[in-house]
Amino acid sequence: MSVVRRLASSACACVLGLLLGSAATAEPTPCQGSDLTQVQGLAAAEAARADDFLNGDGLLWRIEKSGLAPSYLFGTIHSTEESALEVARRAAQSIDGSKIVATELGGPFDTIEKANITAAALARALDRDHDTFEGAIAPEDREKIEKLITSLGYPVEFAHHLKPWFLAILTALPKCEAQRETLNLPEVDQFLAETARDSGVKVIGLETPEEQLAAIANMRPQLAATLLTLAARDPSLNDNLYATMLRLYRESRPAEILAVSDALGGLTDSERTAQDEFMLALLQGRNATMAERAAPLLASGGAFIAVGALHLAGKTGLIERFRAQDYTVTKIW
Repeated sequence: MSVVRRLASSACACVLGLLLGSAATAEPTPCQGSDLTQVQGLAAAEAARADDFLNGDGLLWRIEKSGLAPSYLFGTIHSTEESALEVARRAAQSIDGSKIVATELGGPFDTIEKANITAAALARALDRDHDTFEGAIAPEDREKIEKLITSLGYPVEFAHHLKPWFLAILTALPKCEAQRETLNLPEVDQFLAETARDSGVKVIGLETPEEQLAAIANMRPQLAATLLTLAARDPSLNDNLYATMLRLYRESRPAEILAVSDALGGLTDSERTAQDEFMLALLQGRNATMAERAAPLLASGGAFIAVGALHLAGKTGLIERFRAQDYTVTKIW
């Protein structure tokens, strides 16, 4: 599901600039897409996602406990779009006076650090000796997938030696956003890390790049192939979901994108199962790690924690995990 991949993780964002640098243009293609928030069946999809919608309305939250300076939790979106950055600028006001800022990966990353992340990701994804499509992607789906890969600027021959999980992540981006990242435009997480650094506040990561990559790379090849096939079947849907996701993010209701995706229809039972399996792997396991590593920061007070917005919501999300640690967590906006 491109939505979950984009809202929940930045694992492959650092790869794009170097991998597609030769295809970058001086000016990025404007992002376009249709608003899907009026899709039929949305109410029923929201009801079915009740557990995932808990605390799903809100991006900036205050975390309090008697005797401690308040901390803040902010849901990010891994995007370079100006409208997303404007939301981040509002949240960044809470960095002033913080003792420490924690993002998913820390940062901000310079060119050398990005290159190192790129090298590690490609080393894990590259299979020089085998055609990675064989045994993973059905022959009838290959032409559509190759067409999608070509449209995004990736060489098809190279793609046949990249593991499906890597291709699934790269094709989650609409072309406009991929181009913006090749131009080294700041995305929300990087902007927050830069703001903290410029304010003299220490920045740390709740995860390492290796851990984020592992969470994705460990998915079953069949699951990755299903996600890749879904993206190739209707490339315009990626742009529409991205436009819708940005609108919901601006309106501080990020979890609703899950119901929008469900309500669109046209998926087989196996495809829906694949989407849910991917979300479970990418969110819930990492939520536990993030909460554990954030615990000493909260116990000291004055922390600003910024992670993908879908990590906040749901019964297993960070907000409920922090409340279980006897913190009062209150929505600001």
